[in-house]
Amino acid sequence: MSATPRVTVLMASYNAGRFLDAAIRSIAGQTFRDWEFLIVDDASSDGSREMAARWTERDARIRLITNPENKGQTLCLNQGLREARGEWVARQDADDLSHPLRLARQFEWVTCHPETALVGTAGRMIDATDRLRGLLDVPATHRTIQKAALFLNPFLHTSVLFRTRIIRDELGGYDPAYRISQDYDLWTRVIARHPSANLQNRLVCYRHLDQSLSKAGCSRAYLEAAQIADRLDHRHLDAGMLRSLYALREGRPTPGGTLARSLRALGRDLTGGDRLAWRRYSAALLLRASGTPGSKHPLAALGTLGRAFFQQPALVASWLTERFLKQG
Repeated sequence: MSATPRVTVLMASYNAGRFLDAAIRSIAGQTFRDWEFLIVDDASSDGSREMAARWTERDARIRLITNPENKGQTLCLNQGLREARGEWVARQDADDLSHPLRLARQFEWVTCHPETALVGTAGRMIDATDRLRGLLDVPATHRTIQKAALFLNPFLHTSVLFRTRIIRDELGGYDPAYRISQDYDLWTRVIARHPSANLQNRLVCYRHLDQSLSKAGCSRAYLEAAQIADRLDHRHLDAGMLRSLYALREGRPTPGGTLARSLRALGRDLTGGDRLAWRRYSAALLLRASGTPGSKHPLAALGTLGRAFFQQPALVASWLTERFLKQG
């Protein structure tokens, strides 16, 4: 293993034994090979630590850090950042999966765009049995990422690759004040200073489990996200528009017309490629809103879907095909 690998893959793990082996395997199988893999085990009691230790015996690039007491994800991530030797850090959650080309595609991007400090990818949502449960879309360009960050997290945490010296040395890593939305907070600080991007390839699978967050955990996550979003500049949006955007973030039903107007208002000052990227992302958000769980108004949901189709018919057709027809 190189003393200074190009990429450090960073994972915090706590009682992830059921899915940990597959998560580690998805990194071990990357076509890009110049990496080290730091796994911070946060006092697991389900055999996760022992499973990770067996991987260190099979691949010298994998290193295990064990905590005698549980610290929580934010402190574990900062702990791993301090140990990272790579020029870049790639995040990987302990129950998620990375496509074999993920690191290769991201490293190719930052090589061609060396000014980029942070790059993520789109993804898929899977359940405990690896069954597809949803598609995860992200804003593509730096300006659209800044727009999206005004009301929700513009990156999939498990997908990001970021420059170590900027996140760790310049910005000080993750803020321990945030227990759940620590990544959202960090991205808003990064994109205020440095260029960013999201690849539109679906290069990660985010595993959504019913027990992922308790009711109390969801409440805290929404509270933290609101605190982060509220400190940003919303001068172009009135209170009603903000309510519709926040409802989207929290998975609550929201009128499609109000949401579409809010998204148009946000993107009004964009031009060229940024404007096209925002239209595409807006259509994806309308698709997301049309399928919001718990909606009691199917006609309203159909109307929201229609608005998405009006904006980007090709995107909607390919999205629906991938989501519902390509299950195998």
